Amino acid sequence: MAARHGLIWFTLALVAGACGSSAIESGSAPRSTVTAPSSTVATAVSSTTSPDPAAGATPESVQPGPSTTLGAPTTITSVVPLTGWEAVDRYLQITLIRSGSSAASIAVMRGGELEHAEAFGERVPGDAAEAEDRFRVASISKTIAAITALQLVEAGTLDLDAPIGPLLASDLGVDTPAVGVTALTIRQLLTHRSGFAQYENLFFRNEVESCREAAVVGLTQSLQGTPGGRFQYSNMNFCLLGIAIEVLTGERYENVVRREVLDPLGIDGMRMADTFDVGVGDVEHRSEEGRNYMEVLSAAGAWIATPTDLVAILDSIDPATPGTKLLDAATLVEMQTITVDPPEPVDEQDPTGPVTTTTIPPDPTSGYGMGLMIFDAEDGVAFSFGHTGTLDSTHAMFARRPDGFTWAVTVSGDYPASTRDLAKIVDNALVLGGFTDGSYVVVPQPLDEG
Repeated sequence: MAARHGLIWFTLALVAGACGSSAIESGSAPRSTVTAPSSTVATAVSSTTSPDPAAGATPESVQPGPSTTLGAPTTITSVVPLTGWEAVDRYLQITLIRSGSSAASIAVMRGGELEHAEAFGERVPGDAAEAEDRFRVASISKTIAAITALQLVEAGTLDLDAPIGPLLASDLGVDTPAVGVTALTIRQLLTHRSGFAQYENLFFRNEVESCREAAVVGLTQSLQGTPGGRFQYSNMNFCLLGIAIEVLTGERYENVVRREVLDPLGIDGMRMADTFDVGVGDVEHRSEEGRNYMEVLSAAGAWIATPTDLVAILDSIDPATPGTKLLDAATLVEMQTITVDPPEPVDEQDPTGPVTTTTIPPDPTSGYGMGLMIFDAEDGVAFSFGHTGTLDSTHAMFARRPDGFTWAVTVSGDYPASTRDLAKIVDNALVLGGFTDGSYVVVPQPLDEG
């Protein structure tokens, strides 16, 4: 309910210029209008303060009365309240663009049907963003890779639990892999339980030129953990997964994804891009000169897509909606099951070490499945799931809610500071539009690296 309480003070609408008009009509309000809720203050106020993502706008009418904007008195005679998708869009525009990001876009499905798609800001300087424009999706690429891999498992091309390490080492020319590498499996890569370190500098500080070069480092340096052991989020897992798919299919990874995922869903235009590769219909994401993280991430984070593409992909693994499903029901359950850390072994030589217990822990209510963040689960059933993604000047997130809504938001810019805050922002926007009552909120994990 905290999200609903936060809606009390934040004003829906848009800067000071509208204060000079005597009436503002819903749907025709200029971009420089601020609408204040009558329950708090009956004024329109210009503000340069970045809105709190936990707060929301209340689209209520403003009664006639004097108003002061930056010291200049004016009078508002009436403001028509915003509702529906118009209220959602206005709130997102205020929250994301006026807080400093250059472009943002949203798509929303309900019950498996696309209901809304809109974009805000500029695709490139001087060119307005459109709903059909493609943004970086960063680690949402991992969900795409997972769906592709699991389809190949169903087809018998991949084996979830067969050792894949020797095949990867051979393909990459690694004669002497690190201890434990030969035991690696596709399942461990999908669930971030391979034992790889995070390798943040390797992927983001120009230490190598490509995913294949990064993979060589991963296979030759000592593992941080034991394959099949504790969860450790690492882009190395999905870089290697993409290579494994290429080795086992004999095709380029991007082509396999197109055949297995994009073509069956009717998605055209999605592609993997380099760090400074901005084509027609692509949104520009600022980055320091000389960076190459998109090339190094590859399957772990190099896709660009529209939010409409993303909701279609997420809906394809939602068993509760009609339409094309890319995976069998049993595979969907496996993908959406939260993996848990194995019990710590007892060190018989160290009596102060961890001890075993016969107590069965309760099923976790959030965690990580296979290339998928599980936001909310009960008795092993995932109610809400999706993924976040963060890169330079990039925030992306998609989520399936248990109330029938599936949404995706992509941002070019530095707001919000944490990608996870997109969940709060969208939750608030849906309340403002009258689509939800705020009683359910999405609470993502803090795993928005890359």
